[in-house]
Amino acid sequence: MDRTQPVELVTMILVTDPVTKHVLVEDKLNVPWKAGHSFPGGNVEVGESCATAAMREVAEETGLHLHSLSFCGTCEWFDPTRQKRKLGLLYRSDDFTGEIRDSNEGPNSWLPLSALTAANSASSLMTLLRVFNHELPAVVSDEWNGELSVDAGWHA
Repeated sequence: MDRTQPVELVTMILVTDPVTKHVLVEDKLNVPWKAGHSFPGGNVEVGESCATAAMREVAEETGLHLHSLSFCGTCEWFDPTRQKRKLGLLYRSDDFTGEIRDSNEGPNSWLPLSALTAANSASSLMTLLRVFNHELPAVVSDEWNGELSVDAGWHA
């Protein structure tokens, strides 16, 4: 049985300022989900490692250059037939140089983590924070770019 399937790889990175403990938020423009505060990230290019893609995306979108990162978990979206998936790899870092700047993706700023709410944040960010905080290893959605929820296969 052929078990291969089309997979789109994406990354998202929670960057924390080691001094202030504020997190880097990006307010992406023109997204196919509920807009609001989010974290930098994007597509993994063909032939590129996922970690390298995460670091590249942060540099492109924010001007910061990460020197290290740690893996936190995954998020997955399935198309309606469940024959195609988008796999998101989630990372954290507080090891960077540079000053933030805005990009064509949207404005960037530092905020206390406590300032992020379901109302002012991008779709599913509160759920993703549970993966970033190592409370869950994975979250999923049966809808392409849909709301993420706890993976039904996960039992704490």
